[in-house]
Amino acid sequence: MAAAQASVGGGATTGTRRNFLALAGWGTMAIISLQAAVAFIIFFWPRKLGTFGSRVSVGAPTDYQVGDVKYFVDGKFYLVRLEEGFMALYQKCVHLGCTVPWRPEFEFIYEGQAIRGWFRCPCHGSTYLKNGQIVFGPAPRPLDYMRISNEGGRLVVDTGAIRKRESYDPSQALRV
Repeated sequence: MAAAQASVGGGATTGTRRNFLALAGWGTMAIISLQAAVAFIIFFWPRKLGTFGSRVSVGAPTDYQVGDVKYFVDGKFYLVRLEEGFMALYQKCVHLGCTVPWRPEFEFIYEGQAIRGWFRCPCHGSTYLKNGQIVFGPAPRPLDYMRISNEGGRLVVDTGAIRKRESYDPSQALRV
């Protein structure tokens, strides 16, 4: 009878149902943790959407007249044709990062001249000239601009090369 009780109490057997359930529970928690870690990495991994951060071809210089302002949504910039040349202005206000729209109908007297067309931030009213120079508002400096080049008769804007500046300088525009 003692031999029968020893086999029923079974201290030497390892394949009990309790051990199996414990192993299954820990395995399930490990799989769920692994899935959560993979989902976290996929969610926060930077993905390139659209053309922002890459080089964007915006056409030939002859496609634009002096004074033209064209918005490129995917590239997040305005292409501006100035008398000095071309500039690609980043759409983000340097004050708090709001998107600054181009207001072609907005007219204002600046330095004794009536100037039509301004960049005006809708968040706090920072106002910029066509070349991105700050006129008034809480923004501390002009709009940032992107590197632009003329490659084989086509204008190419590098949206990954955003440059900060303290003031407008005509050398910042691409002459063509």
